[in-house]
Amino acid sequence: MIGNTKLKNGFTLLFASLVGSLLLAIGIATFNIVLRELDLSSVARESRFAFYAADSGWECAFYHDRKRPSVFATSTNSLSIPNPTIIQCRNGNIGVASTRTAFSAVSTFRMPLDGTACADVTITKDDNDNKDKISSTKIESRGKNDCTDNPNPNRVERAIRVKY
Repeated sequence: MIGNTKLKNGFTLLFASLVGSLLLAIGIATFNIVLRELDLSSVARESRFAFYAADSGWECAFYHDRKRPSVFATSTNSLSIPNPTIIQCRNGNIGVASTRTAFSAVSTFRMPLDGTACADVTITKDDNDNKDKISSTKIESRGKNDCTDNPNPNRVERAIRVKY
């Protein structure tokens, strides 16, 4: 009888350590899944900030291009436009810098948003087809969730391009 008791005690200890290590492995795997899900949700949130910044940037440029057509440079009629031009978006003044070539012009500005988000907007006007009229306008807005100079591994950028 004494011999059988020792065998059962050893088996119980072995079984307990096996169940304990199995539960530990399941706990570690669950913890890793939770960490990855938190990272994904954080990236999705930051991506949303970047997309909204890009959306705000192109809407500001489109509004000013439609309401004040002479605010952005073109190659044909923009010699009288001051460089930089001032536009107003989100209750703030924003300077627009322009460069001109023979048949196109590029205007750029950075629109700061809430927190550290911003949008870098580029407006390109081409008049290749009609030498005296604008043949195409392209607005490209690149929204960023973090526009600081600090290194940030979680920086996200989303872009919207509109042509008309």
